[in-house]
Amino acid sequence: MVAMQVMTEKHGEMSCEIAASEKPDQYSGILLYKIFEIGTIAGPSVEAVRAQFQAICDMTDAGGMVRHGVIMLGYHNEAFSGDVLLVDGEILGEWSSDDEEWCHFTQIDDTEITLSAPSPWMLHDTIADWLKSRNGSADSTEASL
Repeated sequence: MVAMQVMTEKHGEMSCEIAASEKPDQYSGILLYKIFEIGTIAGPSVEAVRAQFQAICDMTDAGGMVRHGVIMLGYHNEAFSGDVLLVDGEILGEWSSDDEEWCHFTQIDDTEITLSAPSPWMLHDTIADWLKSRNGSADSTEASL
């Protein structure tokens, strides 16, 4: 399938390269931080993809971090805990840090810790790997509306 680039939206060091697909009413956006791909989004119009990109930017401005198509809220502020969601808005669960500064992820609708890691960065990677194994996907950066 051939995509035709329509435009690039920018917000600080994040950008979204929006392209139209051959399918009618289908647009995709490649999310980039500097030159690194951090996820993909999709929607029925350029405006829908732009709105989703703006929502992601608002979350990062408030302290969230986007990598591997996963957003961890509370990452870059003093909360050091928050929701974990896909770039398309699907809530996966929540994360928090304990007194020893280990970070834990609990899947939505679960009470037991699903994953743990010694830092938020490593927990982000662990969540991405968990998603890959859960979805049987080769790439957790892909998400669509």
